[in-house]
This record gives sequence, C-alpha cells and structure tokens, in this order.
Amino acid sequence: MAKLSLKSENTSNIILVSAIILIISSLFMPLVFVYFIQDYLYLTKDKWFYATPPSAYILFMIGMLWLAVTLLIYLFVQWKFERKGIKWLIIVLMFGSVPFFMFGISNYYYLNDEGLHFNEAKSFNDIHSYGWKDIKQAEEIFVKTKGVTVSDHYMFTTNDGKVIELPNNSKVSYNKHRIMEKLQEFNIPLTNNMGDLYE
Repeated sequence: MAKLSLKSENTSNIILVSAIILIISSLFMPLVFVYFIQDYLYLTKDKWFYATPPSAYILFMIGMLWLAVTLLIYLFVQWKFERKGIKWLIIVLMFGSVPFFMFGISNYYYLNDEGLHFNEAKSFNDIHSYGWKDIKQAEEIFVKTKGVTVSDHYMFTTNDGKVIELPNNSKVSYNKHRIMEKLQEFNIPLTNNMGDLYE
C-alpha cells in the first residue's frame, strides 16, 4: 500500500513539474518550434520572402498552455475527489490543444515571383494567393515615431478592392528591391502618405 501511495505521489510530482515546464516554456518555445516546423514543411527556394505573423506564435503558446492547464485540472480532481475514470476525460481534453498547434504552424505568408500568398490564422492550410497582375495599387505608409518618420507598412490594393497589409520589417527591407522590381514589371503605381504627415 505504501508503495502504491509512493508511486501515485511520484506520478503527481511528475505531472506538476511537466505543467510548470509547459507554462514557463510557452513564453519562448513557440518561437523555436514554429520556426523549425514551418522551415521544414513550407520554406522553399522559390519563396524569396517568407514571414510568420505573431498570431502563429500566440496560437502555439495557447496550445501549450492548454496542455498545462489540463494537467493541473487532472491533479486537482485527483486530489479533491480521487476519481479514477478522470484519466480518459483528461486525455480527450488534451487533444483540444491540437487545433491550436495545427493552426499556429500553418499561419504564415510569403512573396514569390507569382505574387502574394497568405495562410491566415483562421484557416488551416488554406492559402489565399494574389498574383502581381491582380494588384492595382501599392502604398508605402510612413509614421512618426519620437519625431522620426519611418516606413511602417505597405498596403496593396487588389483589383477587387481587397487591401493587403505587409508590415515593413527587416525581411521586407531586405527584399525591397525585389518588391520594387515586381511593381515596375506589372506597372503597379507606388504612392506614399508622406504628404499627409506634413500637412
């Protein structure tokens, strides 16, 4: 009986430590997991610009926290009520984290010679593509930050009126010449809001 109790206590300790590790690692491990999994599954040479939005990391983090909370619920129920059949319910609940991992991993966007492609957080492996020929206008949006004017993002307007925003980060800056080449190749006018900032 003592051995059984000791084994149960050890199991509880392992589950508690696992839950704590999941909670702490959820703050930084999504950056690692999402990066390497997406790099393996989706990144190819034809995608000269590839980026992962913050929503992908947030979804993956929620998945990790879901697992941690489920483990803590299991410990609480075992401690408070000593229900033996709760194990199967907890296993089912743990599967609730899977959609967060899947939708997080499949959330990305990229540019290539064909156009702009987005796999949004609300869909799984459903890529929305807009060819360069489908873009009728591009605008570079500048903002003032602490008295300094900086480029914040690009707005691409499609022929059917949809507006696509592309944050101007280091990856965009690195590929700016390629974006400009495509805009010139397809005669897409590029404007900016500099005049509005200094009116």
